[in-house]
Amino acid sequence: MVQVDAAALSQVMEYWGLTAVSYKKIKDVYKVKTENGFKNLKVSPLIPKRLLFVHQAIAYLEGKGFQRMYPLIPTSNGLTYISDNRYAYSLFDWIDGRQCDFRNLSELKDATRVLAEFHQKTKGFIPPDHSNMRNRLGKCLNHFEEHYQELLDFREIAAMMPEDPFAKTYLSQVDFFLPMAARAINKLRNSSYPVLVNTAQHNHFFCHGDPAARNFIYTPEQQIFMIDFDSCRLDLPVMDLIKFARRVLKKYCWQYPIAKILVDAYNEVNRLSPNELEVIKAVFYFPQKFWRMASRYFHQHDRHSPERSLRKLKKYVSNRLELTHFQMEFDYYHNGR
Repeated sequence: MVQVDAAALSQVMEYWGLTAVSYKKIKDVYKVKTENGFKNLKVSPLIPKRLLFVHQAIAYLEGKGFQRMYPLIPTSNGLTYISDNRYAYSLFDWIDGRQCDFRNLSELKDATRVLAEFHQKTKGFIPPDHSNMRNRLGKCLNHFEEHYQELLDFREIAAMMPEDPFAKTYLSQVDFFLPMAARAINKLRNSSYPVLVNTAQHNHFFCHGDPAARNFIYTPEQQIFMIDFDSCRLDLPVMDLIKFARRVLKKYCWQYPIAKILVDAYNEVNRLSPNELEVIKAVFYFPQKFWRMASRYFHQHDRHSPERSLRKLKKYVSNRLELTHFQMEFDYYHNGR
């Protein structure tokens, strides 16, 4: 976690011709009080090629009239960031508000509409030469096939860990989720996914990459703004929508009416084609979180304790019947019905 002391922060703010009166660290940003109001000083790893892509994407959205974000504030020399050879510092105006509460269906619908508008405004973006664009376009099917094989591999690893509680739980559940993963792969293979990828290559969309509730800010004026574009990447917009929907639906135990509310709201702004719906339905079948938890645990990349990892796995599998019911019910969704 990056820590910037008062002297260093004051020195950084001088690049924007501003004086830091006071500041407060909030996650990976600093809320800085200046003579020109509160500013958001964002600290990122110094990866110039990545920053080039992200900052050009933000500038493109600004140029397309996307008003549900605050643009970068250039330094006095017109730069989008400054660095100390370890970290990059970029500046935005501070957005007063709080994280969206997706238990409130009105806020959920409004945030979904903002995401839909964001996707519309990304059309036509040409990444800068030699930038790090995190290109995920067209890779979903290959990833699913790789993940399916890993689920099989983890089953063998778990069988050699008979006393491990996580491994025992995984073994008791994997045969339920393997057919689900196979169905996702089969449905995606038989979908119009290649057609959508080909179209996207010509239309040049990009995704937010991390459409979580924490990145939608609800203001006192009852507006919603998007923040934190560090994860933006090239991919189909529906992949962003799927990621957004999954995070919402797990909080609602995979209730189909919530999914319908969400997708209907998206359609109000950016209508999904039958081909896009076909892909969404296929991808929803893949047990992504089950694979991710297993991958982190068996590859020893999990940042949680073994006990917490087990609790999270048990919580996920406790909703497996709700997930299965949702998948079958969403198969019958049609726009507006």
